[in-house]
Amino acid sequence: MLNRLGALIRKELIQFVRDPILVGFVLLAPAIQITLLGRAIGRDIRDIPVAVIDYDLSPLSREIITALDNTEELIVSQYPANLDEARRLIDAGEVMAVVVIPRGFMSGSRSLTDTPQIQVVLDGTTGFIAARALAAAQGAIQSLVAGAVAAGGQTTYSGIAVSVDAVFNRVLSLQPDAISSQLALITFEVITLVAAMGFVRERELGTIEMLSITPLRRLELIAGKALTPLIIGIIDFLLMFGVTQVVFRVPMRGSFALLFGLTALYLICETCYALLISTVTRTQQQAVTVVFVWAMLGLTLSGYLVPVTNLPKVMQWASWLIPLRHYIALVRGVMLKGAGLTALLPDMAALGILTVGMLFVTTRTLSRAIE
Repeated sequence: MLNRLGALIRKELIQFVRDPILVGFVLLAPAIQITLLGRAIGRDIRDIPVAVIDYDLSPLSREIITALDNTEELIVSQYPANLDEARRLIDAGEVMAVVVIPRGFMSGSRSLTDTPQIQVVLDGTTGFIAARALAAAQGAIQSLVAGAVAAGGQTTYSGIAVSVDAVFNRVLSLQPDAISSQLALITFEVITLVAAMGFVRERELGTIEMLSITPLRRLELIAGKALTPLIIGIIDFLLMFGVTQVVFRVPMRGSFALLFGLTALYLICETCYALLISTVTRTQQQAVTVVFVWAMLGLTLSGYLVPVTNLPKVMQWASWLIPLRHYIALVRGVMLKGAGLTALLPDMAALGILTVGMLFVTTRTLSRAIE
């Protein structure tokens, strides 16, 4: 029995080794995945972009700005002139918080009866990051006060009160951001898995050669293979969107027509990626393995697990090639912020460029696969 069992095991191993694509992904992909996930999740959240409006222009206000910028979590990246400009920065996603230092702040800090206030306006769409930014800002301010009191001397501070206002999510709930991100993630998983089976199934069944003798052009063939995943993806998106509204009551502050159009663009882009996987793999087993690795890359680099700004620089640059990164930003922008086309233009343009580029590559690889 052991001889027969050993012969069967040897046969299975030989078949496995003869599939270089499968061997490469099975043996190398886990090491790559744990490296990427470890670098992403193992890093503390830092360099959260914040803006400061300094109406006081005093030595104390400059000390506060320096204290904020010296924290690991925050980086002062913008100095808007007023709250309207700061709100535009929040709407565009360029900053996660705005610290407002009022006029007369330094003189008020020397009063024995009054407590000066600093206002912190947070972007509440990502509740966890907003809470972390608030904690870091409060910690920096209180550390400055404690240092001044300990130093004594000519200047004494009565303390500083921090007034908090979270836009889009006043209670900093994690649910709206989590559910909107899951909507994007599940849409990604469904469309990728369905579309990746398109051409590889034809190859396994031996019918891909028949496609080469049909009067269909390459783009028509790709369009035909893409339509079914697109229809399935749109149906799934509509069902899940209904759940987010009826069951979880996630805010829908923007235009549903805009969100639907952006979803269609994203589905086309992701389908092109999945069809590329389908044309370069030879078996459905290979395709599923590559899709699994692609899903891990999407989770790591899209901002779903951790903010993109928290990734190493190389991974931040690579994340621009991940359609899921742009779609999550678009879903959050439309649903939670009510953003318009102007604020969404960078991610829309990125999806458009990726779609054109992947369509070109898929057409070339399909020609080689059929020939």
